[in-house]
Amino acid sequence: MYNKLYGFTEKPFELNHDLRFLYLTPSHRDALNSMIDGIKNRRGFVSVTGEVGTGKTTLIYSLLNRLDGNVKAVSIVHPPVTFKELLKTILLELNLGITEENEPAFLYRLAKYLTRKVADETIALIIDEGQTLSEDLIQRLHTFSNLESKAIQVVLVGQPELEDKINSKGPAQYRQGGMRIKRHLRALTGEESTDYIDRRLRWVGSSSSQVFTPKAMSMISSYAQGIPRIINTLCDNAFHKGYRLSRKRIDADIVGDVIKDINGPSLKRTFLSSIAMGLTKFHPSAIRLQ
Repeated sequence: MYNKLYGFTEKPFELNHDLRFLYLTPSHRDALNSMIDGIKNRRGFVSVTGEVGTGKTTLIYSLLNRLDGNVKAVSIVHPPVTFKELLKTILLELNLGITEENEPAFLYRLAKYLTRKVADETIALIIDEGQTLSEDLIQRLHTFSNLESKAIQVVLVGQPELEDKINSKGPAQYRQGGMRIKRHLRALTGEESTDYIDRRLRWVGSSSSQVFTPKAMSMISSYAQGIPRIINTLCDNAFHKGYRLSRKRIDADIVGDVIKDINGPSLKRTFLSSIAMGLTKFHPSAIRLQ
């Protein structure tokens, strides 16, 4: 709608996982490299945590895009409730037949497959929203990954409470039978927030100085507190409002009005709900890279 007014080749702040817009802070780059290294060199259980909207899911898509041909990745976006359901999902994603609907049969089928696979082939199980897993399921998953540490690598990605669940039975349990790599994604600094906005705008043929006043940029950065998803939402809403007002440059008044709208009783609930629940426009199913 507003692309023509601002001279954009496409919308720069869509809530999706377009890797062209991937922005790696040092903590994001460290987490991505650690996931790749953990899978490639079979270093054990890997966990990556971060607040809602810090780019965890986008990082997973970048990881899937960078794994080599010796890795079969099973990416689970909506984690199952039980270990049995998890095993079944893995079997289905690996295109393995299911003959019996029970946990022992699933375990046997998967173990048999792992023993017959090519020697240098690795199975990477990548689970998003890991904080929704029960402590018992995480414990069983860790135990299973230890038993099959040379064949299957587990990467859990989730909100900070995931780390609490992992450590609920004591960190020592996660040092037995294999090491664990853990990384945390931090929010963007003020300087990174500015750079993040500018990079996305440059990708669509513009720049922050062309379409935002310095005060508007400062207000967006301050309100978003370094959360990329909130930055995207604020910028997109500001451009919509600027378009309605036929204003070719977004100033502090426009950003202030957008923030007031978000802080309104009903819209604030809607906004916070969308942030908490994640992306509403993008609902990918489990992904498998062969």
